This record gives sequence, structure tokens and C-alpha cells, in this order.
Amino acid sequence: MADIYQRLYQKMERMGVFSVRQYEILEKPPYVPLCIDYLGDNIYALSQNPVIGDRLVADPDMEVRVDHTMRTAEPLSLQDQSGCRVVYPAPGRVDLVAKNDLARFLNSWLDGLLAQGFIRHQ
Repeated sequence: MADIYQRLYQKMERMGVFSVRQYEILEKPPYVPLCIDYLGDNIYALSQNPVIGDRLVADPDMEVRVDHTMRTAEPLSLQDQSGCRVVYPAPGRVDLVAKNDLARFLNSWLDGLLAQGFIRHQ
């Protein structure tokens, strides 16, 4: 059975995230568009930017590192209205609570995005 990091990879692969080479916006009205950024070094940023009040807000905005050999995806950071959380706050340090929380959040978010039809070239 796949662990959560393998499941994250599988969901991102199904969505077509790994075929984005720079930047792409997926639109599935009436939902908030999904922005996919390839940041390099196998790191992707996924974000949705709803208008809240009169401001465009990145909520959520996540950075995810993938390992294509191991077929895993690991969340590195999450930014939303409540602030920013990072898994690796300093070199050699890992926040295990954030790592687990962000993995669960990303898993749930990807499930929702897939259910809403956020799949490239469909």
C-alpha cells in the first residue's frame, strides 16, 4: 500500500502537474483557478488565488518537492490567510508536526481539486 507521499505523487501525476515546464493556470468554472508553477529542482508551487474583499489572496499556496525516482511528493510550505508554515525552518531542522499537517492538507486539497475536474488537457 502506498504511503501518503506516494499518494500525493500519484494525484499530482494524474492532474498533469509534472508536465508543466514553467507556469500554467487551470480553469474549471465556477471554481477558483489553479495556478501551477514549476520552480526548478523538482519543486512545484500550487496555488488558488480567490478575491477576498477587494484583494487577490494566495489561499492556499503550497510548495511541493517531488522525487520522480521514488515517485513521492513532499510538501515544503503552505501559505494561506492564517500565515505561513514551513517543514524545514532551517538547514538540518525539520518541523515534523508541520510536515504531517501539510501532507494531510495537500492530500485533502488534491482530492478536492480532482473531484472538481482540475486535470490538464481534459
